[in-house]
Amino acid sequence: MPTFSRLMAGLLAAVMAACVMAAPSLSAQTCAETAGRVERQAYRSEIARTNMYYSVYLPPCYDQTTTRYPVIYLMHGSNEDDGQWVRLGLPPVLDAGIADGTMPPVIAVMPFGEWIANQNQFDRVSWANVFLDELMPLAESTYRIDARRETRAIGGISRGGFWALQLAFRHPDLFSAVGGHSAFLDDYHAPPEFNPLRLAANAPDIDQLRITLDRGKDDYAAPGLDLMDERLKARGVPYQYTVYPEGQHYLTYWKQHVAEYLRFYVEAWTAPAQPAAPVFATNTPNTAMLTPAAPPEPTPAPGGLYLFLPVVVFPSLQSTISLETLQAITAGAADAKLVLDESAAAALAGYGVALNPAVQVVPLDALYNILWRDRTRYTLLPVERLSPRYRALRVTGAGDDYGLHPFDVEPYPLAFTSATPNFYRDRLTRVLLSGVTALTRQTMTALDRNGVTWAGEAIKPYVDRADFFHTSNEVSFYPTCPYSQETPLGAFCSKPEHFALFPYIGLDIVELTGNHNNDYGYDAYRETLRFYRDNGIHTVGGGETPDEARQPLIIEHNGNRIAWVACNWAGPYYAIASADRPGSVSCEWGWLRATLPELAATSDLLIVSMQHWEYEEYLPTDQQRSDFRGIANLGADVVIGTQAHKPQVFEFYNRAQGEPAFLHYGLSNLFFDQPFWGNMRFFMDELFIYEGRLLGIGLFAGIIDDLARPRPMTAEEELNFLAFMFNTQGGY
Repeated sequence: MPTFSRLMAGLLAAVMAACVMAAPSLSAQTCAETAGRVERQAYRSEIARTNMYYSVYLPPCYDQTTTRYPVIYLMHGSNEDDGQWVRLGLPPVLDAGIADGTMPPVIAVMPFGEWIANQNQFDRVSWANVFLDELMPLAESTYRIDARRETRAIGGISRGGFWALQLAFRHPDLFSAVGGHSAFLDDYHAPPEFNPLRLAANAPDIDQLRITLDRGKDDYAAPGLDLMDERLKARGVPYQYTVYPEGQHYLTYWKQHVAEYLRFYVEAWTAPAQPAAPVFATNTPNTAMLTPAAPPEPTPAPGGLYLFLPVVVFPSLQSTISLETLQAITAGAADAKLVLDESAAAALAGYGVALNPAVQVVPLDALYNILWRDRTRYTLLPVERLSPRYRALRVTGAGDDYGLHPFDVEPYPLAFTSATPNFYRDRLTRVLLSGVTALTRQTMTALDRNGVTWAGEAIKPYVDRADFFHTSNEVSFYPTCPYSQETPLGAFCSKPEHFALFPYIGLDIVELTGNHNNDYGYDAYRETLRFYRDNGIHTVGGGETPDEARQPLIIEHNGNRIAWVACNWAGPYYAIASADRPGSVSCEWGWLRATLPELAATSDLLIVSMQHWEYEEYLPTDQQRSDFRGIANLGADVVIGTQAHKPQVFEFYNRAQGEPAFLHYGLSNLFFDQPFWGNMRFFMDELFIYEGRLLGIGLFAGIIDDLARPRPMTAEEELNFLAFMFNTQGGY
């Protein structure tokens, strides 16, 4: 039964069609505009119970006419928002096409799918229903849209391509054209009645749609698109499928072809409709080719692999797996702890892995719950399906005692040469965060006695693998430390000769939110800033002036853009930068509210690290939870506490924006002389950022020996430590 809003949409279409006939043509108006404009609108989704947004491109002279315009609905990819198509260049392409007469004036509506568009939900609370019952009627009643099927098109990128194809295949009465650009399709992640791959075989009337599909040669979404190609071809449905000789699942590829996408959508509105003829897969960008053509044999993409990772749910006590175990599995051995979903099992079989029949294979939507209920079990996932809710296991028996991530293991039995790689090492960025460092007091004495090499050598092999290694150093270096010719403001200083520890361990980023950096005066702070600059070490959260201290650290690396902000909640007053002294920046809500949303919108990942009030507790206080969650609600993807001298627990916080934020309330010490059970134990969190997405989070568990020498935990120490942290009341 059609919903009321869809019945109303049909009625509106009839009324609007009459209005179009009566409207004056654009050529009858006098207007000198050559550029359209983009507006952003907010609305409340009662289905999703979320405040939602959409952006709209309005053509030149929109305000000077009463014309109703054709509309293109364009969906974004899974880690994007309603600005993706704008950033790909849609406005100038349409402006130019409208100006030279090769494109008609059109309206483009670009919805933000928020959290719901990334969920495999197909009941009442689904992105399809938000779009059809709320967004589309709202847009078509707000703007002068020609709301007829013949003048309504829909398309999308990646995850957005899935939704565009699903909506059009289920409702060919509403849309005349549909495009799936690098559309991510899979036979298992949606029920048959909602899966475009299944709908392609049996949905009625999809032959009435103009359909286009495309991808680059090295796009990891190729298997699903190729399957769509096969099913449409077998059914005899007219379509076009372009496989470009260059291109991957990335922004640069879509930007190169956005003009072609838009020309496809508008071509029926610029010339009389012609009888449709079947258009089958092509292996060149010649979309006018009308005769069937088989694609060439795929060739491996240089530098890329198809990579599977051994993973567990995040709070599992397992951290490692042996290389020998993985080799045995690929050779056909049974492993009662291994469980695979149908999609991963089929993909492994496609790469020639003959799994033992005893390996449990389950439906895709059952996998996570099985792993959550039995945390002694693990699975194998292709890289693109990893998320922070899973944790990649380190691989032992590969040349070290505490394990490497599979990215580093050579040879690794679950990495395959492929024409459709899902992993390129030069698109990965690894950021390693550590907690409190203070080269003072008994740590200073230990460094005097043993040297900086002794202090850093145990963790150096691990931290060297990070692209960016961070610590919060909260004590400045002073020439005569520990002696001063004047009364210090506080108790702590470090010796300049001990600064050599930082370059030795490859420190890249120093956070300056700690409350002891000004203890030995502002000149010591300024001299320490010079040490960092001279050694190429970036700083965040502190500086010579308040403005310098507020500056975010922007990391551009391997195609990933990471923004980082750090601040101090606790003071004391002399640790905070002011007009006449250097120091840290205070965590003022007004500044944070003005700064974080913009950084979140212009970066792939936003990290906020904070010096909160110190508590000798493993659990966060209510104030910590409130402040950390408040920061996440402003757009931070990762929120880290760098004040704690005891390790504190984790939280995946479900933000209003959709994707959960990772909160770690306290990492504990890195170099510090606190010889107590908890204060000697610490986490370092490793963020894996790939193609602009937080792929996962690795946990390094360590112990500080002899007041100054952090080292990896043994397997038994790590097991006991994780059991304590994950089972602490409220700890997960």
